[in-house]
Amino acid sequence: MYNRTLVFAAACIGLLLFGIGMITLGSILPSLAEKFQLNEVAAGTLVSILPLGILAGSLIFGPIVDRYGYKGMLAINALLMVLAMQGLAYANSLWQLQASIFLVAFGGGVMNGAGSALVSDITEGGKGANLSLLGVFFGVGALGMPVLLGLLSKNFSFESIVSTVGFCLLLPALYFLLIRFPEPKQQEEVALKQGMRLIREPALLLLGFYLFFQSGAESLVTNWTTTYLLQKAGLSSQQ
Repeated sequence: MYNRTLVFAAACIGLLLFGIGMITLGSILPSLAEKFQLNEVAAGTLVSILPLGILAGSLIFGPIVDRYGYKGMLAINALLMVLAMQGLAYANSLWQLQASIFLVAFGGGVMNGAGSALVSDITEGGKGANLSLLGVFFGVGALGMPVLLGLLSKNFSFESIVSTVGFCLLLPALYFLLIRFPEPKQQEEVALKQGMRLIREPALLLLGFYLFFQSGAESLVTNWTTTYLLQKAGLSSQQ
């Protein structure tokens, strides 16, 4: 039997990681553009990888979680984010950087979807309140990374900061492995035809259409804001 408090904490940690992953690129984008000699178009192309990774992670987590449970999925993706953060910090070529961005976005997409689904699974009453509280941890991660970079960038390189934060993500991976999660919902394989039937549902298509553009706009705007403020408002990277 799983402990609801521990499982809810795991979901909150997952959203915290998602917040960190979503905002890290935007926070270091000016430094990456300088390091790799990227123009505005090339830098914008890097940002556009984020929605693709999040979309891929959001699509794949559901069937795997239903069949195999949350533990392995959350732990593996936390480790992927550790690897991706090292890539963001120390990539030597553009393709390595692009792969790292995709991995951190993919891991974040899984964390976001799995965290919300996990809270829904373990909550019997007050589901809306718990999901709202869950969203707070996304905000903490999203706010914490830029603040950390701003405070430490005078004394440390962005590579060192991002790498250290990445290694700290090993702790959530260990936590995911140590606690017990709810059992998988679907022990047997679901026929592909059954899954494809959902695509014909108008309400599902409309919701997916809305979330596709909303999520894309969210990830792009938050990461382009840094570049805009530096170039148009004349702010320094520390500010």
